[in-house]
Amino acid sequence: MKKKILAVVVASAAFMGLFASQPVQKQNVQAAKNTKTAKKTTKKAKAKQISVTYTLKDTTKAKNKQTLAKKTFKVKKGTSVFTVLKKAWKVNYTKYYTKSSYDVFITKINGLGDEKKKLYWTYTVDGKMAKVAADKQKLTKNKSKVVFTLKQY
Repeated sequence: MKKKILAVVVASAAFMGLFASQPVQKQNVQAAKNTKTAKKTTKKAKAKQISVTYTLKDTTKAKNKQTLAKKTFKVKKGTSVFTVLKKAWKVNYTKYYTKSSYDVFITKINGLGDEKKKLYWTYTVDGKMAKVAADKQKLTKNKSKVVFTLKQY
């Protein structure tokens, strides 16, 4: 009787092993496909990444523009100027309504800025004064330079 039970157990184990090994093989093939897809996706993501340098300047205390900070970031092409700024520094802002949407108005960066003293932040992208709010300005060019300047008006 023990021999029969042992034979049934061994046969069952062999039978189960036969079917259990197939999904593992399929999983290995699927894992290889996923790895290739991930590598392609990574290459595409890197191709869509751009390098952007941010500079903070203060023109209120010195005759020359004083550089407060400078950082370079790798960001996804099309990211807004405001999104990167918020990730890099503490930013205070207010939202205001324009013709069709809400825009942001930056009031302080790292605690610098004072509405009562009329100290405000302006910004340029690649040397050109921005014509839209920072949350609407998209970064599209590699090696762009974004400069935020604190000025008194």
